Amino acid sequence: MDGVVQSISPEDGLIDGGYWAAMVPDDERPRRALILGLGGGTVARLLQRRWGELRIIGVDDDQSILATANAVGWLPLPGLEIVVADAFDYVQSCAERFDYVAVDLFRGERLARRAFGRPFLRHVRDLLEPRGRLVVNLFRDYRAPERIQRIASSFDIREEKRVGGNVVVHARRRRP
Repeated sequence: MDGVVQSISPEDGLIDGGYWAAMVPDDERPRRALILGLGGGTVARLLQRRWGELRIIGVDDDQSILATANAVGWLPLPGLEIVVADAFDYVQSCAERFDYVAVDLFRGERLARRAFGRPFLRHVRDLLEPRGRLVVNLFRDYRAPERIQRIASSFDIREEKRVGGNVVVHARRRRP
């Protein structure tokens, strides 16, 4: 979209998954997953390829991306509930809990700045089970250290995976 790859074929993701594959945990199977920024469903499909069918809620506000993914056969997926909504509004009203939350909130080349605001990060933290995992995709640019520090203010950073021009941060909900 506008010259930026928003999603890739899930089959390609298994071979050379770029940052999408880096967002999939390899040590613990999630039971309930939330993907904020579903896009074409690449992360959802990679989660299921790695761990089998699991319950996933995918949130995206771009109906054109969802329609394209549906037209090429990437969506729908078994176990995936698609919610067409603004991710920031969704986390404020969601009452469910998850053990995996992925934040991949890009529109074209723009990363949603609100994704690193303390109110949003607190809401996401509240959606996680006590040992829940947060995975955030961001550009590896001059703002990345500050954004990672903002994540670290609410979560325990476990790993930073550098993939091309991106960094994928894996974090855990901090124990009270």
